[in-house]
Amino acid sequence: MSIVKLPVSAVAEVLYCPRNFYYRIVEQAEDYNHHVLEGRKQEERREQRLNVNREGYKQSRKIFLDSDFYNIAGTLDVIEEKDGMIYPIEYKKGPLRNNVNDDVQVCCQALLLEEHLNKDISKGYVFYVESAKRRVVVLSQDLRELTIQTIQRAKEIIEKGEIPQPVNDQRCHGCSLIERCLPEETKYLKEGNQKPRKPVPSVNLGRVLYVDTPGAYLRKKDGRILVTKDKETIRDIPLTAIDQIVLVGTVNISGPLLQELLRNSIPVHFATTYGNYLGWLNPTFNKNSLLRLAQARAVDNENLRLVLAKAFVRGKLSNMRTLLLRYNRNLRNEQISYVTTQLNKIIMKVESADSLEELLGYEGNGSREYFSILHLLLKKDNEFYFSGRNRRPPRDPINAMLSYGYSLLCKDVVNELMRVGLDPYLGFYHSNIYGRPALALDIMEEFRSIIVDSAVLTAINTGMVNQADFRQEFGKCEMSEKGRKALFQAYRNRINEEITHPIFRYKLNYRRNIELQVRFMAKVLTKELNEYKPFLVR
Repeated sequence: MSIVKLPVSAVAEVLYCPRNFYYRIVEQAEDYNHHVLEGRKQEERREQRLNVNREGYKQSRKIFLDSDFYNIAGTLDVIEEKDGMIYPIEYKKGPLRNNVNDDVQVCCQALLLEEHLNKDISKGYVFYVESAKRRVVVLSQDLRELTIQTIQRAKEIIEKGEIPQPVNDQRCHGCSLIERCLPEETKYLKEGNQKPRKPVPSVNLGRVLYVDTPGAYLRKKDGRILVTKDKETIRDIPLTAIDQIVLVGTVNISGPLLQELLRNSIPVHFATTYGNYLGWLNPTFNKNSLLRLAQARAVDNENLRLVLAKAFVRGKLSNMRTLLLRYNRNLRNEQISYVTTQLNKIIMKVESADSLEELLGYEGNGSREYFSILHLLLKKDNEFYFSGRNRRPPRDPINAMLSYGYSLLCKDVVNELMRVGLDPYLGFYHSNIYGRPALALDIMEEFRSIIVDSAVLTAINTGMVNQADFRQEFGKCEMSEKGRKALFQAYRNRINEEITHPIFRYKLNYRRNIELQVRFMAKVLTKELNEYKPFLVR
């Protein structure tokens, strides 16, 4: 792989964290946190005055230069001219400090100036905004040699295409890429030493605007989202309070609001009233093409496909069994005990499967056993009946709820796959046929029972839904608006519920755990991790 010119800021990053450099340059990562946003705000304020002329000196701001000799390029924060001398000034957000990577960045800028002006530059400065002080950087021969060596190191990382190991120290604190990097988790999975601390909160907080009122209309007004029907405002929500939008059935949305959502990286998902997931409107596609190339190569690797498929199936059947065991602690039902024993036997056979077809048989047998006794988990006084799984279309209320819940889960998994940079349509276990989000279906296998089935059981056993919330005609069952809202509430409560991670032992909600699984899948595909471990609840 090669790029036209190395960004000066990225060259300096090689000294601080080579892994960060790889993510930003090779994978084109654009993750941000409050540190990055604050730096951008300060930069925007400086840009308001592109030229400053005062007695004794002149400053020019935001000057782009590139070098054919060193193959680097960058936008210089400030070029100052004083007493016949010219030098670069680099602005940094934090307090005054001595950082060699800051010095290298200033040296790179000096190299650009020297080539552009054909003139020697003897010094530069770093201005630290928090301290409101500048530090001189003497452009010694040693610093110049270190800078040239760093440029060469950067080129080597790009050419090899190998992800550097995480530094996993104090430099990780406050890094905007820590969610992508997962330095402590990656080290623990490889070496099994000290367990990682709880990761920082995800940027996606799971704040979902769900609209399924027939004839509702969404539009924007003064940085807010208005949901109206028949010219009456139903909801008035700040745009900043939303991470994603789900529109169900005959709900309309304005063009200006769609454009604003795209500008703010807020996806919009569309589903039918029957629970079928139609698709999504997503902001710009993730730039990590190398990850998708690795994914495509893995899809053609039959051995790897089988290994990954076994993990998905093992995760699905194991979590089904765990859900049954949890309920049976109080029920003490012999039928449930029998099925959990049968599931355990099937799980033990999964590893010996020689083909995807054989694996599909094990999964089918396990699912039939599980669904054959799912009705036993309902309270005895409930008015619902369930004799097994059916769909397309669902023919009874419980199957209608399961289908609708799986559609919501598929939407959330697709969301995480797109954020990480994987193609939801290129899977390893489910068939890659036109229009099927195969990888999303793969990943969600581990979470079906513990999120959706659990939410459905809760909605029934707590009286959130009843038979009046369903309509049956011509062999199909459809949920009412009230029923959909009740199930969505149960689903949202469940996916936002915290659970102790089975490997790392810190607490995260299910939504964040889905993101972790997707990121670990990406690391397996790029060969940073050797094994994909399914998410197994206890």
